Amino acid sequence: MSDDALLIRELPWADPADWFARLGRRPGIAFLDSAASGDPRSAASYIAIDPVEEARLMTATMDDAIAALRRLHRPGAAAAPLPFTGGLIGLLSYDLGPSALGIASRHNADPALPAMVVRRYDLVLGFDHRARRAWGFARPRGALSAAERLDRLLLTGNAPAQRPASTPGWNEETIPDKHRAMIEAVLGYIRAGDIYQANISTSFTAPRPEDFSPIVHYLALRGRTPAPFAAYVDLGEGSALLSASPERFVRCDRDGRIETRPIKGTAPRSRDPAEDRANGERLAASAKDRAENLMICDLLRNDLSRVAEEGSVTVPQLAKLEGFASVWHLVSAVEARLRDGADAIDLIAATFPGGSITGAPKHRAMEIIDEIEDSGRGPFFGIVFALGGDGAMDSSIIIRSIAVTPSRLIARAGGGIVADSDPAAEYAELRAKVDPVLAAERMRDSGPSPY
Repeated sequence: MSDDALLIRELPWADPADWFARLGRRPGIAFLDSAASGDPRSAASYIAIDPVEEARLMTATMDDAIAALRRLHRPGAAAAPLPFTGGLIGLLSYDLGPSALGIASRHNADPALPAMVVRRYDLVLGFDHRARRAWGFARPRGALSAAERLDRLLLTGNAPAQRPASTPGWNEETIPDKHRAMIEAVLGYIRAGDIYQANISTSFTAPRPEDFSPIVHYLALRGRTPAPFAAYVDLGEGSALLSASPERFVRCDRDGRIETRPIKGTAPRSRDPAEDRANGERLAASAKDRAENLMICDLLRNDLSRVAEEGSVTVPQLAKLEGFASVWHLVSAVEARLRDGADAIDLIAATFPGGSITGAPKHRAMEIIDEIEDSGRGPFFGIVFALGGDGAMDSSIIIRSIAVTPSRLIARAGGGIVADSDPAAEYAELRAKVDPVLAAERMRDSGPSPY
C-alpha cells in the first residue's frame, strides 16, 4: 500500500447509512458505523468496499488469525483528515479464544459462519460526524487510477427500493429452568473458589425468512438501537454480521496510546424521564454491579500489562454511568502505552477474547463457559476491528448483534455472574440487552419473567 498513491477527495456530506443502502450488496463490504447520532463516542464512520485481499477461514486458531493479520497488514502512514484511510477490517470470532489458552471446546463450529474474516481495503468512504464532513480515500488498482476508482464508486445509483424488513420468529435456546440451572452452576464454582466471575450467555435463533434482506434489517436495527460501535460485515457465502455494539474493546493510536472500555452493569431505559433517571441511579449505586465492573478492570489491567510500558497502565474512569439507546451501563476506561517493539497486532493477541465477556480469572472462566453453555459462541463476543497502515487500531466487542446465514438468524446475550447474582435479576438483565435487538415486542412466547 503506497502512501504517496493515496487520493483524498472531500465529498458532499451525506448520512453514511444512505451510502450503505446504495453499496450494501457489494461483495466484501464492511460498514463501521458510529450510529448513535449526537453521542460523543460516535466520532467517525467508514464504508470499505472492493477488498484487495482477504483471509477467510471456517476453522482456525488464534495463531492462524495473528499470522493472517501479519501477512495482510501493510505498514505506512499518510496525513489524512480521518484516522482510517484503508487497511485491514475484520472479524475474529470468540471461538478463536479458547485455542489461545489451550482450551479444547466441546462445541462444534457453525458450518455457515467463519471463524475469521480479515480483508485489506484501499477504497474507503469516511464520515466525520462532529464536523459533518466526508471524504473518499482511494489508491490505484491495476489499470485504474485512484481517481477513476473513486469516480466509479461515486456514480453508484440510488438505493434500490426495499420492502420493510421481515419479522423473524425468534426462539430462545435455553428454557427458563435451564437458564436458572446455568446460573446456579456458576454460583457453585464461585463458592468453591474456582472463579470470581463468569459471563454466561444463551442464543436466540430464527429461520431466515425468504424475503429477508440483511441490509434492510441492519438499517432497521441501527434505527431501533443506535450504537457508537455498530457494524455491518459481509462474511461471505450469504452470511453477514449485523452489530449494534455499544462496547469498545481495545484501541491504540499511531503513537501507541491504548484504551479499553469494559462494560459491566446494565439497566433498562424508560420513556418516562423520572423512571429512566431512577433506573440509572439505581444501577450507579449497585454494589454488586460496581464490584463486577472492578473485577473486569483488574483483569484488563493484567492483560494490557503484557504489551504495555511498565507503570503506564491506569484507570481514569471506574464504573461510570453511561446512557445508550435502550439501556444504561456502567463503563470503565483502562489506559496504557504500548512498549517499544509491540504493535496493535500484539495488543489483540494479548487481550483477546475480552475480559468483559469471559470472567475472572479468564482461563478458568472460559473452561466453565464451555462446559455450561449449550452451544458454541461463534462470532458472538468476538471482535470487529480496523487496523490502518499507520498502526492505529480500533475494535468493538460483538454484542447486541445478529449473525445471518443463508438459512438462519442467530443472536446471543448474557451477563456476568458474581457471588451475589440473583437468577431472576440476571434473566431480566439479559432481556434488557437482547430485546431491542430482536424487536422483542414481536417475539414468540413473550411475556413476564419466568422467575
